[in-house]
Order: sequence, then structure tokens, then C-alpha cells
Amino acid sequence: MRRAVTPLDACLAVIRSAAGAYWLYEQHWKLPPDFGLHDPRGLMFAFRESVAHPTINLYGTIVEQVVIPHFHLFGWLLLLTEVLIGLSLLLGAWTKFGALAGVLQAANLLVAQARTPEGPWIYLAILAVNAFVLLSPSNRAFSIDSWRAHRAQAPNA
Repeated sequence: MRRAVTPLDACLAVIRSAAGAYWLYEQHWKLPPDFGLHDPRGLMFAFRESVAHPTINLYGTIVEQVVIPHFHLFGWLLLLTEVLIGLSLLLGAWTKFGALAGVLQAANLLVAQARTPEGPWIYLAILAVNAFVLLSPSNRAFSIDSWRAHRAQAPNA
């Protein structure tokens, strides 16, 4: 028997879904085939800001010597990672894995961009929301996870 959806369940699902939608929305400025290479505020700009304003010097060096020379490879990796995070959270599918990946990617973005003129605040907020989704039962309602759990518990006919 399926348990009733509470207002808290619905609120947690909205937060989870909003986090997923945010990850998907943020792809608009770094799409293939060029990932915003020539856009004044595209992905290459973000990578160069990480080098010019490193939070951790080693991180800036890695971006400069590994990431930028292989820009398109890292563009694809970033796109696939963030789209998977976004879809996971939006749909509530493998939510805890998606939220953990969101926490790790948000931490990566925080390290990459915290000392840039943009500042750390948006990245701290993204990190906090993904950590909240990870630590809360945000997949109990309106999610593929809850549907799969209900099907697994249903008696075989």
C-alpha cells in the first residue's frame, strides 16, 4: 500500500526538481559544438577566470595545463555530467546519486570560481541545495525512485 503524500514530501520534491532544472538551465551558455569557446562569457571564459583567479594554485595550474588544451573533451564531460545531474534530480531517478554528483560538481565549481570577480555565493548556494537534496528524503514523492520502490513492494499477481 502506498503511503499518502504529505505537504513536506511535495515541498521536498519541488526543491529537488528546481535543483535539477537549474543544472539543466545552466547548459545554455556552454552547449556543443563549441561550448561557448568564442563567447565572451562562455566556458572558455570560465576556465580562464579559474586560471587568472585561482582559489587553489594547483587547481588553476591543472585547468591551464590539462583542461584548456583539451577544451572540447572537458566541454563534453562537463555537459554530460551536469545534464545527468539535472535529469536525475528533476525526475527523481537515482536521486541520491544525482545529488551526490551535484554536491561534488558544485564543490568543483566553488573551487574553480570562488576567487573570480563573480564570487563564491552562487556556488555556495548550489552546493547547499544539492547537499540538502542529498540529506533529505526528497525522492519520497513525485519521483521515479518512489515509483520504482512502490513497484518493488507490490505483491506479484
